[in-house]
Amino acid sequence: MYKKITSIILFSIILLVGSFANIDTAFAKHNLPKDVPMSHWANSVIQQMLTKQYMTTYADGNFKPEQAITRAEAAGAIARSMQIDVETSFLPNFKDVSVTHPYYKEICKLVELGVLRNEDTFEPEAPLKRMQIAKMLTLSYEIEVDAKNKSKFIDVPSTHWAKDFIESLADVGVIKGVDGQHFAPNSLVTRAQLAALVERSVDFRQKVTNLEVAYDYLAKDYIPTVNFSTEWSKEVVRLINAERQKRTLEPLSYDAALTQIAVIKAQDMVNRKYFEHESPFYGAPWDLATLFDYTYTSFGENIARNIPLPVVAVKAWMTSASHRDNILKAHYTNTGVGVAKDSKGNYYWVQMFSSQ
Repeated sequence: MYKKITSIILFSIILLVGSFANIDTAFAKHNLPKDVPMSHWANSVIQQMLTKQYMTTYADGNFKPEQAITRAEAAGAIARSMQIDVETSFLPNFKDVSVTHPYYKEICKLVELGVLRNEDTFEPEAPLKRMQIAKMLTLSYEIEVDAKNKSKFIDVPSTHWAKDFIESLADVGVIKGVDGQHFAPNSLVTRAQLAALVERSVDFRQKVTNLEVAYDYLAKDYIPTVNFSTEWSKEVVRLINAERQKRTLEPLSYDAALTQIAVIKAQDMVNRKYFEHESPFYGAPWDLATLFDYTYTSFGENIARNIPLPVVAVKAWMTSASHRDNILKAHYTNTGVGVAKDSKGNYYWVQMFSSQ
C-alpha cells in the first residue's frame, strides 16, 4: 500500500513539473514577437532587448526586425541599456521633440551627456545610418576612439568624419563591415541590427568594468587584462599580510585596479621577452600605473619568474632584501598581484604596492 501511494505521489509530481514546463514554453511562445521566428539570426538578442525593456514591440505585436530604426528608437534603446537615471531638468534646443514623445526623457539625457548634439532639430522619426550609430555607440558606452586602428574599409576614406568612430568600434568587435572590405556608412540600421549592436556594446563595456580589458593609451589599443589566477593573487596577498602581521604592521588591501596594472606588466614581460622592473615599452612601474590612470602617493614593485606557486613566490621575495623591504613597508596601503604564463609554461609574477 505504501509503495502504491508513493508511486501515485511521484507520478503527480512528474505531471506537475511537466505542467509547469508546458506553461513556461507556452508563455515564451506567447511573448515572442509575431514576426521574429526562432530561426531568425537575431532572435536571441531581440528577446533580450524585449525582456530587459530596452526595446519594445509595436501595438500589433510585431518587432519589425528588418525595418530601419529611427533616431528616437535608437536613443531610447541605448539610454535604457546604459541603465542610467533619465530624469533630468536639462532642456534641449530641439523644436521637433515634444515632452509627450515616448522617448523624450531618453533623448534629453543623451543630449545632456554629449552623446547627441544639441541642435534646433533632432528628426526623431528619421532613419539612422551606420556611420551615425557608430558615433552614438562609442560615446554612449565610453569606448575609446583614436586614429590608430587595425580595421580599415575602402568606402571609409581618411577624410570621412566618422572614420575614427567606425574603425575604433570595429576594432573591439562591436560593429562589422558588410563584407571584408566595405562598411557601407550610409546604409540604414535595422531594428534587428540595433539590438545586436547594443548587446555587443553592453558586453564590451562590462568587460571594461570587470577589468578584463583596458585601453592602452601608449599603444592606442584595448588589451586583455585577465589574470592567470585570481586565487593565486589573493593567496599571495594573504601570505604577505601574514608576514606583516608578525611585525605588527597593518595589512595591505587587495586592490583590483592595481592587480590589473600588475597583470599588464606580467603580460608585457611575456610578450616582449624581458625580466626587469623597467619595461622597454612602458618604462618604470609607476609610469605604467600613471599611464593606465592609477593614482597613488608612493609606489613599489616585486617581480619573479619560473616559480610554480604563491607560497614559493612569497618565500623567494622574503629572502631578498629589496623585495622584503617592499612587502614590509609601513606606509604602503594597497597591493595587487598579476600572474602570466608564457608559451613554455613559465610563470611571471608581479606584485605592486601603493600608498593611497
